[in-house]
Amino acid sequence: MSFIDSFQKMSVEDLRKEVINLLKEAYADGRIIVETLERRLNEAQAAEDKESLMALVSDIPAPETPGGRTSTGSSENPESSWRINSRVPRENQSFFSILGSSNRTGRWQPARSLTCFTMLGSIRLDFREAEFPDGGIRINTGCILGSLDIVIPPGINIDLSGIPLLGHFDNKAEMGDSRAPTITIRGIAVLGGVDIRQKESKKKRRRNKRRNR
Repeated sequence: MSFIDSFQKMSVEDLRKEVINLLKEAYADGRIIVETLERRLNEAQAAEDKESLMALVSDIPAPETPGGRTSTGSSENPESSWRINSRVPRENQSFFSILGSSNRTGRWQPARSLTCFTMLGSIRLDFREAEFPDGGIRINTGCILGSLDIVIPPGINIDLSGIPLLGHFDNKAEMGDSRAPTITIRGIAVLGGVDIRQKESKKKRRRNKRRNR
């Protein structure tokens, strides 16, 4: 039975709590913006009947599923999650940093092949909200007195191999899910390095925090 089908059996107060939870989950998933969340939370507190409460969530898009742009890495381990790009991705994309820094974070659609070159600078690629091409990504990198910092969500596979010349290639991520995309990294580090870290997105941490309350 769906939420909409069962709401008539709830009391107004129980429905109010359910609607508030749905609004918070929709914001955490990026389906509504913060202004919408704040306004509707106030309206939910003031609502006096079930119809008014239901109207606050009736137009919110449903969570994306593996058939769409969001997939869950493992039904047994919901921490392992990633997004798949449903569109045709670009083939190539480049990031350069010389005497400076370059950052790519938030929701973005990386190409199948990335070139990253840094000299006396840094590049940070955050894949926690990225939409991966089907089959994964290849990164070719060169770090000369510079650094490449890669942040991935739980579940993503890493295939790392490089030539460190007074430099380093350091992968701190845990083993990935066999069904998840793979990031293949090849390159050279001269007095510099490549660091790979695994970390949950802020939205995921907020969602888990609410579940544990």
